[in-house]
Amino acid sequence: MNDLLEERRPLEMKINLNALEHLGMNLYSTIPAVLSEIVANAWDADASHVSVTLGNGEISIEDDGVGMTRDEVIDRFLNVGFQRRSTMGELTPGKRKPMGRKGIGKLSSFSIANVVTVYTARDGERTAFRMDAEKIREQMQEDGGDAYHPEELYCPAEMELGTRIVLTNLKRRSIPQTTRGLRQRIARRFSIIGPQFDFSVSVDGENVLPEDRGYYQHVEYCWAYGDQKDIAGRFSNLVDNKPPLDRTAAIKKAGVNLDITGWIGTVRRPSFLKTEDGDNLNRLAIFMRGKVAQEDVLGDFGLKEIFADYIVGEIHCENLDDDLEEDVATSSRQAIKYDDPRFEAVRKVIHAELRHIAGQWTELRNRQGSKVFCKEVPAVADWLTGLQGDTKKKAEKWIGRLNVLRSDDQAKQELLKASILAFENYRRKEQLDFLEDLSDEKVEPILQVFNDIDDLERSYYGQIVKLRLGVITALEEKLDANDKERVIRDHIYEHLWLLDPSWERARGSEASERTVTKFLKESSNKLTKAERKARIDIGYRTVSGRHVIVELKRASVGIQVDVLAKQIRKYRQGAKKLIAKTNFPDWPLEIICLVGRPPPEWSEDGGRKDVESTLASVDARLVFYDQLLDHSRRAYADYLEEHKKIDRLWRIFEGIDDFAATPSN
Repeated sequence: MNDLLEERRPLEMKINLNALEHLGMNLYSTIPAVLSEIVANAWDADASHVSVTLGNGEISIEDDGVGMTRDEVIDRFLNVGFQRRSTMGELTPGKRKPMGRKGIGKLSSFSIANVVTVYTARDGERTAFRMDAEKIREQMQEDGGDAYHPEELYCPAEMELGTRIVLTNLKRRSIPQTTRGLRQRIARRFSIIGPQFDFSVSVDGENVLPEDRGYYQHVEYCWAYGDQKDIAGRFSNLVDNKPPLDRTAAIKKAGVNLDITGWIGTVRRPSFLKTEDGDNLNRLAIFMRGKVAQEDVLGDFGLKEIFADYIVGEIHCENLDDDLEEDVATSSRQAIKYDDPRFEAVRKVIHAELRHIAGQWTELRNRQGSKVFCKEVPAVADWLTGLQGDTKKKAEKWIGRLNVLRSDDQAKQELLKASILAFENYRRKEQLDFLEDLSDEKVEPILQVFNDIDDLERSYYGQIVKLRLGVITALEEKLDANDKERVIRDHIYEHLWLLDPSWERARGSEASERTVTKFLKESSNKLTKAERKARIDIGYRTVSGRHVIVELKRASVGIQVDVLAKQIRKYRQGAKKLIAKTNFPDWPLEIICLVGRPPPEWSEDGGRKDVESTLASVDARLVFYDQLLDHSRRAYADYLEEHKKIDRLWRIFEGIDDFAATPSN
């Protein structure tokens, strides 16, 4: 036992058990929140460095601050509710403004750990003790009082100054996260970490840095308040390297008697505000005395505009924590009282600034969006250069607007390509208007317009084919023996081009399709149990120039061709009668049997020809699951290879795809 004195004051904590449960053991729910209280105490103790160490089922936090004598442990640390500021003054001996106020943050350790051990040394005195949550409860319940006597321990002689707190018997929900994640969360809770404040924090030996907050490098536009020197150096990717926009004068002009500093910024993409650990940094944090007082106020304003998804910022206001005023923090110490007039004034200022930023942001992003696309996709820049007059201005403005749409990158990529096609279509209209003023003998301009229209149609179809090829490739990757039938069934009727690239759905035939489909379903109900087991589904569609019935058979079933033909005859004649009453009675009927295995006769000599002939007699043919997508894919791939050589816009579209696929975007 340290300091072997004959008479010593006993270590004693006095607190009502109910207060202990609410203010300590249930105060916080996360490790970063608890560590923030301990780090704040180290700041108040004029520490220069705080070391956090994880491992072996414990968390150790050690600082090189002034530490505590035994009397100070009893009168201050174990005195729950000790009013630090009113007792010890507005500044620490090191001229720091203390963060602690109500004297209950020390209890937060019990939110994540059942056992808290404290080692501290000052002025040659060393004191160590252990506090156990279960023993606190037992002792207070048995004695019926409000006093708890911690277990005294030996304090190592090498500890000469400072305080070490060790948290053990951690609660299940409080298992430490990754070292990197913990550094980031601590960095986001303090603005006084850095050499200019003579205060550093490390986690497992790695210093916590301001850039660990994870958003400075993504800010592209910034509006700043207060001293610009400290703010400007934090951001490395501001658009055109322009300094933050100074809005300090605007706040003063509004007549708000508050010392507000900090910044509000917007990032290039909302996804940059989503962290690997699942945090969403799309928020505005409020700081008091260098420590976060409220993690977010952005959500308070109910902003629906797109720009709100891009916002991040840090607002500091020392007036919120005036020693002479009522405490603005809630009892949980994790938020600010919303009905406090000072906080209401701060929120009013922030709201006004957000409205100002909303107006500027859209214009800035529109202008920047066009520049980004032109810089990163030279083919788009070349295309814009080829436009004329109002068409060019409209195209530049619209492409810039894509930069502010609330959609994912792939959607913007496709929208950009669609926009280029739309403006090309608009150019054709301008050319047609131009032709009205030409004399009859000028044939060449007319021929050029026709050629340009052909080019445009070619580009449209090229994009359709590329999308279809993507669908086919995606389906091929997903198909396996278990879901092949289900996946194809869900897509085949709406995408008949999977069966034949030349097929497109005929319009105006929905009523007749419903009638024939109903008949086919009724016909299916008349099948034998074995026949129903072999069939997955049957459906009817119309395509340009023909009526199509698609019957899906189970991939594992091989049906004799005569049996298959017999089944087809059962519904073929009835379907033909209904088709004769449609808008297209003269179109031929084609029945496709989609199967996994060929009929048994297929492998016999001349069997394939016999099977095809038998099915042709009932207007039917076989298509195999394994061949279906492969044939479609090869047909479209071959087409695209030739198409690339003649499509004038293809190079532009490829550049857009490459740009969207670049990770840095």
